[in-house]
Amino acid sequence: MRMFGSLMFCAPTQLRSLGEGGVWGGRTFYKRFSLPMSILFLIILLILSGCEKAAPPDDMADARKAAGERRYGEAEKLLERYLRLNPEGEERWEAWQRLVQITQDVRGDDKAAMELLEAMYLEFGMDGDKAREVLVRLGGLLETARRWDRAADVWRKLMEVPDLPGDENARAHRRLARIHASRREFGIAEDVLQQCLQLKAVEARRAECLYDLADVQMAMEHFARGADLARQILAMPGAEKELKALAGFLLGDALEQQGKNADALTVFESVRETYPNEMVVDTRIRQLRKGR
Repeated sequence: MRMFGSLMFCAPTQLRSLGEGGVWGGRTFYKRFSLPMSILFLIILLILSGCEKAAPPDDMADARKAAGERRYGEAEKLLERYLRLNPEGEERWEAWQRLVQITQDVRGDDKAAMELLEAMYLEFGMDGDKAREVLVRLGGLLETARRWDRAADVWRKLMEVPDLPGDENARAHRRLARIHASRREFGIAEDVLQQCLQLKAVEARRAECLYDLADVQMAMEHFARGADLARQILAMPGAEKELKALAGFLLGDALEQQGKNADALTVFESVRETYPNEMVVDTRIRQLRKGR
């Protein structure tokens, strides 16, 4: 009787249906059942396994609930377990995203978030849309951490993603060029921006690449070239108003550097109302008026 104790609470009716009396143990048990004992024990084990088998945990559902209730530590453990136990799971992308969000936004651990994003890229690098999302976020974190070499690698990987839209490709080129310019690698930055201008992007994005190229020319003290590029931006209908104000200031600076003070003063006065920092423009105007 004791050996069947775990069975009694779940399936006595099934067992009684196998014989007339359903007596447990003793001779009556053997007389009542005509089935061989080996088959009978197999049936009992099947009934037992079907009754005691627990449903698999739904870690993703539990993780969503835990996160919604701000039990982030619990959610994090559930997400990690889901990823560990479900290498082919359909909800892995969501699990990774939620794990990165908790790590970065809740725990504030940017280093751990970067490691998670790198692992995500290894898994989803062949999926264009997902790879783009991972790389943009990873590159931004690396730049914030001033890890320029790794950030540059990320922007290069982003530029190689198949079917990357032209506008996103232009942004990746600009960010890579800025890293090189910050290192005073102006020749490399110039090459990257020239590539940017060849992309099939909207005029507003091309104007941004053109502005960065003009800025690089100014850093190289190629003032005439910088002025020419700034004029091109001012003539572009698709360039945004804010960018035109920046280009106007750059033009005024380039003209002043060339000793063309009167022309520079005119340009600075034209952008005074639109340039983001009016006080800076006023200072340049005041200096030029004094030098007359």
